[in-house]
Order: sequence, then C-alpha cells, then structure tokens
Amino acid sequence: MSIMKKSCSLKNLVLSLILVATVLPVSIANCGVVNDGTPKDLFPIYENGKWGYMDKSGKTVIKCVYENVNYFSDRLASVELNGKWGFIDAEGNMVVKPQFDGVASFEDGMILVWNNIWENDDEVETALYGYVNNKGVVIRKPQFYNASDFHQGYAPVKVGDKWGFIDRKGDIAIEPQYENVGFFSEGLAPVSIDGKTGYIDVSGRMIIEPQYENAGFFSEGLAMARVGGKCGYIDKTGVFVIEPKYADAQPFENGMGDVNIGTWIRVKWRFIDKNGVFLFSPDFEVVGHFSEGLATVKINGKWGFIDEKGVIVIEPQFKEVNPFCEGLAKLKVDGKFGFIDKSGNVVIEPQYDVAGGFYNGLAEVRIGDYDTGRYMYIDQSGKVVRDWKLK
Repeated sequence: MSIMKKSCSLKNLVLSLILVATVLPVSIANCGVVNDGTPKDLFPIYENGKWGYMDKSGKTVIKCVYENVNYFSDRLASVELNGKWGFIDAEGNMVVKPQFDGVASFEDGMILVWNNIWENDDEVETALYGYVNNKGVVIRKPQFYNASDFHQGYAPVKVGDKWGFIDRKGDIAIEPQYENVGFFSEGLAPVSIDGKTGYIDVSGRMIIEPQYENAGFFSEGLAMARVGGKCGYIDKTGVFVIEPKYADAQPFENGMGDVNIGTWIRVKWRFIDKNGVFLFSPDFEVVGHFSEGLATVKINGKWGFIDEKGVIVIEPQFKEVNPFCEGLAKLKVDGKFGFIDKSGNVVIEPQYDVAGGFYNGLAEVRIGDYDTGRYMYIDQSGKVVRDWKLK
C-alpha cells in the first residue's frame, strides 16, 4: 500500500512457518501475550489436506475443513473457504461468511479486508479495501482504492487521489485532502500537503504546519522528522528537541531512540536518550530493540544480549539470534535453529531447519524441506505436541 510507512514496528511478529496465505502476517504484541479476549490456546493445524485448530495439548477442537487459516486475533480468526476469506469465532462458528480475497490482521479492534478487481480490459489487477470490526460486522464493504489499519479509532483511506480518515462507524471523519498520511498516535497524525509533512489532530485541525520532508508517528512525546536530508526529533509544538543530524531515526521506546549515525550505505545504529546523549558502548556494532528487558547486540561479528543499562548479560558468541519471546530466544548454529534461555544456556538444541518464536507456550518448527519436511509444534522443553507433513 502506498501510504506513509511506520518508521519501525513496535510489535514482534509471529513467524508463520506453515501457513501459506494471501494475508498479512498476524501481529502478536509482546510475544503473543494478548489481553483482548483472544483465545490463547488455539493454534492452526493441518490434517488431511485441510486446516483447522488444535488446543495447547494438540487435540483438534475446530475441524480441519479450511483451505487456509490464520491465528486468532481479537477474538476472531480469518479462514479461507472456496477461495474466499471470512471469519470464525473460538467455537468455530462462521461470524462473517467468506467473501474477501484477502485480509490483514486486527489493529485497534478493526481488520482491513479487500477484494481484487481488474481494470483496463482486465490488464491491471488492483484491489478495493474495506473493514470488519472484532464483532464480525462489516463496517465498510471493500470500496477504497487504498487504505490502512485503524489506530486510536481512525483509519487512513484514499478517495480519488487524496487521503483522509474514517471512524469506527465507517463514516468519513476527516475529508480526503492530503497527498499522503500516517496513522494517529498520541492524538496526532502526520499528513502531507505540497510535498511537506505536518500534523493534524483527530478533528482535522492542523497542529504543526507542513514543513518537514518526512515525519513519523509520535511515541513518548517525540516524533522523527527530516529536514535537509537529516533526521532528528520534534516535540508536539513542532520544535526540534534533538537536532536533525542522523541518516535515519526510529521512534522512541522505553526512553530510547534508535538513530543511524552512519550513512544509508554504511549503516551504524546507536541508541540515544531524550537529550540526544548516546547510550551504551560505542563498541557495539549493532543493538537491536529490547524485548523482555534484553536486546540483541553485535560485537566483532558475534551476537549476544545486553540489559537496559547496557551491561552484557549473555556474551556475544552466536552467529545469529532473535529477541527473547516468552523467556526463550531463537539462535542459529551451523544452519540449524534452537533456543536459549536468559542465562545463555541452550535449552532446546539446534536441530530445526526453520523455527518461529514461542507464542502462548508453543513454537512452530520444521525439520526437512517445505514440501516433504516434518512440521511440529514444540513446547518450551522441546517436547513435540503435534506434528504433520504436507505431503
């Protein structure tokens, strides 16, 4: 979608190793810990050429009758039947009949859906976008030529060649009038007019006049903004509180901003505080985002972990690691994936050709190739809860 992109993702994505769908990856906040009423013990499962759902013990609880499925999110799950996507609840009841060519994932209680169309004598395929809420109500049938997710009660939509916003009822809340827009965060959204970006509030009033080459969403009171080809951070009056001097910058999270002090070619990321002071040792080649109090760090080509004070808690020794999720982090050794705990101990030996992170106590893994390999759900001890093959 051609919309002003988020500068970074504040969520961890569950890696779906098994599902092959025309949907976007399901975003699971905080490594799968959800508090929106979503069933926490239902997992996609494959059986006799169809998809359904199992519980945490591996027992099938929703029959495998679907061509494809996604994880439950915000109380519902998207499922494909006869080439179209609809939604079921945790009991397997069809809440929204299959009617869409594609679905995204729930954000702010709403999910983006679309249907493909052909234009110019069937030479160009495009899509029309609409929305379904977490109660299974279609609030807007696919009709927008471009659209994005809901945030803080509003979603960007494109009408003609201009962007505006709709509310939860599906009504136009802010008239389409902008060249480009971002999403609302902390009550403000970036919008572009005549090639410059400023910010509006939820009433559509311009709060910060368009003046930046590019700008991101507000997080912890600050937003990335670019002028003269350099990025810094502005406050909600539009004043730079951290001068624009970086090649790139990511949103603040947990009091830290991630800035590229190198170039687009020779990237070098460093964390700064809200005074623009560098955090942690300059010997760190790369510092990843924090998850469960720890962040990945690269020194001399090896990866380890630091705490929020910058203290190395797991010595850099790994060729490849992922952030911690539910107390375990995925690592790669000699081409195989396994898991370590927060002491750096290997608790599940590297043995998998592909592995996802843990989600509500289970992880998806595979041994072998895509078509003929063995797919499994494992628990945090490495015990196989259930397995299957596609062929």
